[in-house]
Amino acid sequence: MRPTSTRSTRRRLVVASVVALSLAAAACGSDDDDASSSDTTADSSAAAPADSTADTTAGTTADSTADTTADTTAETTADSGASGGAEGGVSAEKLAELQAEVDAAAEAPEFAPQGPAFDVSSLAGKKIFSMPVASSLTGCDNMAQWVVGIAESVGMEDSFYYQNDGGPQAWQAGMEQAINGGYDGVALVCGIDPNALTPQMEQAREMGISVVDLHLADVSVPAEPLIAGQTNGEFNKSMRMGVYTALINSGGEPIDVFMITANENPPSVGMEQEVQDTLAELCSACTFSSQNVPIPDFFGGAGQSTIDAALVANPDLDAVFLSYDFMAPVVEGSIKANGSDAKIYGFGGDFPVVSTMTAPDSAMGTDMGPDFLWMAYSGADQLFRAMTGEPVIPSDEAFAPYRLWTSENAGEKGAEPGAGFGDAFLQGYYDLWTNNPASEPYTP
Repeated sequence: MRPTSTRSTRRRLVVASVVALSLAAAACGSDDDDASSSDTTADSSAAAPADSTADTTAGTTADSTADTTADTTAETTADSGASGGAEGGVSAEKLAELQAEVDAAAEAPEFAPQGPAFDVSSLAGKKIFSMPVASSLTGCDNMAQWVVGIAESVGMEDSFYYQNDGGPQAWQAGMEQAINGGYDGVALVCGIDPNALTPQMEQAREMGISVVDLHLADVSVPAEPLIAGQTNGEFNKSMRMGVYTALINSGGEPIDVFMITANENPPSVGMEQEVQDTLAELCSACTFSSQNVPIPDFFGGAGQSTIDAALVANPDLDAVFLSYDFMAPVVEGSIKANGSDAKIYGFGGDFPVVSTMTAPDSAMGTDMGPDFLWMAYSGADQLFRAMTGEPVIPSDEAFAPYRLWTSENAGEKGAEPGAGFGDAFLQGYYDLWTNNPASEPYTP
């Protein structure tokens, strides 16, 4: 939080680090290994819109010894009358409204059917092919295997889990195996971009293979026409709740925000824009900066250099937002090493990260995400509907609900599937699938 005497002063955070990377095969997303970021100043009447890859790009500096590493800055400022708070901050009345939304998001969600019951007896003897975005991502890998377990429980005994290292080449090989292997349905798990597999998607459709993408995009994004159906997620809400919490923690005073994105993954683009838009709406004196670091580059050293440079450039950073919470250990280590008071706000809700939030010195502010077993069930439900000829659930309604994790409720999150979410969804989906040969819901 900036000192009172400088709250109205615009400071531009410059993140300038050129890192020579030895790039690994992409863990997820496209084959674009550029690290890039956005530079946006909001107009006094509106925040800048996002384009298909990131927000407005201000500049890119290429390193001749690496593929490309971009050094950019971004600052978002809001209309001076957006919040009504003193000196461009947030009023006490507005903070109370934000707190109510944060409290509701931190409660365990309740199961509610997103579609009518339907007969699954015709699925017996068929088989599905389940492929995670990358088997190295534990939650996504488990989810892909659980979808197979659910399918087997309703009579699709020859269903198959496909292990892979991630990236378009691995996904294309997987789809070829699914097409040539006589599978009746395909589950693309954790947001594999079907546009990276257009020929395979078109061939699968011609052959009558139902392809459903699990946790593909934010609930606000229209359905993808290449596939039979999809389930989405509350990605943008996770960022919005993070902004609310950061402003509550500052007592409504303006904050400086830095974000690390991975915009080769489509949800990351929307999450970045959500942070900018929410700040622009609520806090005219807040600042926003971001740098894009593709996932393979992040683990190749660019993640460490990016957060180190940001903290050196602005030691007064209040909040670091992360598109994906697997970045948190690296970022938290840097925050502590630099003696910063910044808090981390992320998407994911994975147990290894949430479990650290109970420590007195934790740098985690919030982490929000779904339960992977619940996501496996919601995805299986959508796939079963497509395979039985039932209407799929609209993309803006087909999702497993998220929960906001804070230091106050993090102790409820356990390592076992469903922990912190309850188990009502298990019986809920079981009851939706009539003439189910299983005697009880599948559990790992």
